Amino acid sequence: MTLFSTVLEDFHLGDAPEPVWQQRYRQLSPGRMNSRLQQVDGGRLRLYGKWMSERVVQQGCVPPGRLCIAMLGESASSIPPPRAQGRELPPNALLVLQAGEEFHLQRPPGMELLSITFEREAFLGLLDAAGGTRQAWASPVLQAAPQRLEPLRLRLRAALDASSPASPLAIFATLQALLADAGAARQALGSASAGYLVAQCHRIVAESGAGVPGIDALCARLRTSRRSLQSAFRQVTGLAPVEYLRGLRLNLVRQRLVDTPAAQLNIATAAAAQGFEQMSHFGARYKALFGELPSQTRRAVQGPAAGTSSSPAGTGGP
Repeated sequence: MTLFSTVLEDFHLGDAPEPVWQQRYRQLSPGRMNSRLQQVDGGRLRLYGKWMSERVVQQGCVPPGRLCIAMLGESASSIPPPRAQGRELPPNALLVLQAGEEFHLQRPPGMELLSITFEREAFLGLLDAAGGTRQAWASPVLQAAPQRLEPLRLRLRAALDASSPASPLAIFATLQALLADAGAARQALGSASAGYLVAQCHRIVAESGAGVPGIDALCARLRTSRRSLQSAFRQVTGLAPVEYLRGLRLNLVRQRLVDTPAAQLNIATAAAAQGFEQMSHFGARYKALFGELPSQTRRAVQGPAAGTSSSPAGTGGP
């Protein structure tokens, strides 16, 4: 069993690389990012905990052959609340991610996420042996009774703090116990629609390069009104669409700077590729968001090999 714990000042440079998770982090609230990462790797079972100081959008994909179950590390409320897959993630919720499933998390400032990743066949074997039903784990978000969820949260914390061993059987038994009265979380239609609009705008702008669509163009493409789009972003992210999407583009610039040596890419070129033409305005907004000037961002020593990606990748879960 491998224990891993680290405190990071830059989430772009943070997690030990495991590209199969394809994780990407986009900071949206202004300030110097700090994060704490803990992991226990027991082979067929991995436990993972990550706290981040700022508002972050986190994306990735569960590797083939694995099943990931995640929950909030603490029950402190947040406005707007955390979201996963476009759904609100209340303190007593379990997020169930299947093998090969892409995930999209809206993490408010100071949020901690705990996750359990099983080898899928090992999990299903334990489930069958216990007489459980596979259909019970098919819902993407389950709501559990708080008194049943807390023992699991405490067990995970103890394992991540290396004060208690992480037994797959013990973790599974705790999961089975809380599933006894858990049910699929219901989602209000308006909330689901808001999550969809924000996710689609995120995708469109992330793929647009320098040809950044304006708000009216996004509304036309998504067949929604400007008022509905504004409301969706406020509900999901607490930000206006312009703020959110500008922050996304600043993150894309920063990621490219981090990934590419200064000799191969200058700041002006990286900024222009995301539609930032006025360098003085770009520099001021970059510093306001990340707490440093673009020239102070740590650059790669050498470029990534052809056909590979150096985007930050989570070591064991979302």
